[in-house]
Amino acid sequence: MSTQRILSVDIFRGLTIFMMVLVNELAGISNIPLWMKHVPAGVDGMTFVDVVFPAFLFIVGMAIPFAVENRETKGQERAAFWQHVLIRTLGLLVLGVYMVNAEEMNREANPIPYGWWAASLYIAAILIWNRYPKNGEEWKQKLFTGLRIVGIIILAALYFLYRKGESGQLTGMTPSWWGILGLIGWAYLLSMIFYMASRKKIGALLGVFAGLLALILVLRSGLSGLPVVVQWLKGQSGHLVHTLITLSGIICSLLLARGGVWDRPTVKIRNILLFGVVLGVAGYLSRPFGGISKIAATPSWALFSAASCCLIFPAIYWLADLKGKKGWAIFLKPAGENPLLAYILPPLFYAIAGYGIFPDVLSQGGIGMLRALAFTLAIMWLTSWLTKKGIRLHL
Repeated sequence: MSTQRILSVDIFRGLTIFMMVLVNELAGISNIPLWMKHVPAGVDGMTFVDVVFPAFLFIVGMAIPFAVENRETKGQERAAFWQHVLIRTLGLLVLGVYMVNAEEMNREANPIPYGWWAASLYIAAILIWNRYPKNGEEWKQKLFTGLRIVGIIILAALYFLYRKGESGQLTGMTPSWWGILGLIGWAYLLSMIFYMASRKKIGALLGVFAGLLALILVLRSGLSGLPVVVQWLKGQSGHLVHTLITLSGIICSLLLARGGVWDRPTVKIRNILLFGVVLGVAGYLSRPFGGISKIAATPSWALFSAASCCLIFPAIYWLADLKGKKGWAIFLKPAGENPLLAYILPPLFYAIAGYGIFPDVLSQGGIGMLRALAFTLAIMWLTSWLTKKGIRLHL
């Protein structure tokens, strides 16, 4: 694989983060077209909003082959490699669970105000997962270590300073679900296992993809009297569906890297587009197994979403990497290189400023849509500014 950075991967990641922030803002805007919101549970269908989360799963998969190649080139031992994978997964799970519990908090019963608790969470995340300089004076390295320890202490304190549930039945933090980051964490771990087990061969990985899809369809077929182990696996099928999307991203990267990233680009674009068509056909054929639903994480939704990514990425690759037209995406670059920071800045802002900071006139209709767009662009700018100041989060 090429050591030269592939601009289209960063741009696609930055575009996905931009859309994640935007659609989260649009979720709080009333009187806007239905196609600008998630399709409700129980409805067979999807909008572009329902493709944003799978697009990030897809780009996580695209980054995996390049990240693995980079670590192997540096001579990292297998034990250290898997230690990194597990620590990264754990970090995503922890952050995901904390963010979910922030939403579920009983704000009246909690020992400290919601804003203080939530703001402390995101500040702790920055302290722990900031990519501090590895070279420098000894006192600076000790300072960086101390900052990470402070962040860990804050997370531990927040765990004990937390209450949810109804009065008289209050509980502490529990993983009612893993949150967006947690779901990404599980998909990342499973995809990495499948990728390494396939020995990074595209043929073997396509076989894994087909086998996993077949398993998901069996689990979603409504069969009764299944063994306990299979019943448990059926309950985890959502993670398998998300993994399917991430594997699609890995396969896309392998198609891109075959023979060299810059060799025969038109053939690569053709192959990725053909893969997208195959995914789209598979999505249509799997529609009877639960329909199209992001909420239910149906296989059809996953396949259609991955197919969409296989149509979008080649266009960005052709425009940015092959034609050198990248000026239009400059504002996306910082979010593409520092996605976790861009993702947590909006909830950090609202934890400090309060969710009622914007008047009703800015939370509905066309004016609300413009406010959501302006807010998203402000987050992109703030991400860029903080990145230049040395705040670069990395799990």
